[in-house]
Amino acid sequence: MAVKSFGHFGDQVTLTSVLRQFQQPVCLTFDFLIMESKLGTSSTLSVYLLSKQRFPTKLDMNQRVISSKGDWKRGDVYIPSGFYHVMFLATLGLPYQSDIYLDNIKVGHAEDCRESKIKPTGKFIFKYIARS
Repeated sequence: MAVKSFGHFGDQVTLTSVLRQFQQPVCLTFDFLIMESKLGTSSTLSVYLLSKQRFPTKLDMNQRVISSKGDWKRGDVYIPSGFYHVMFLATLGLPYQSDIYLDNIKVGHAEDCRESKIKPTGKFIFKYIARS
């Protein structure tokens, strides 16, 4: 996936999988590159799990450099067992200076994730405040 920064600051692009049953916890790994021509121009890449009802849970992403220049990084996220859509959310930085690239998305053993095995609770709390 390549997200070219021809749009406006803050524009978002998503890549969302079909609903999938993860019968056991897994580690999702992927390679990504976020271009930054000047300090503060960068985009962001986030990973979410969406429940069957499409409620989002942001995942903590571990990352490490995998290229000699330090540009490409490998990210991994822990996915617990259950039914989920996996969504990558790319948020653009400054136009023409903050491209995002995503490649080599793979599902592996849960033990392959290096840290942060945080399980989403699926609980959302909404408050309704009556105004008189």
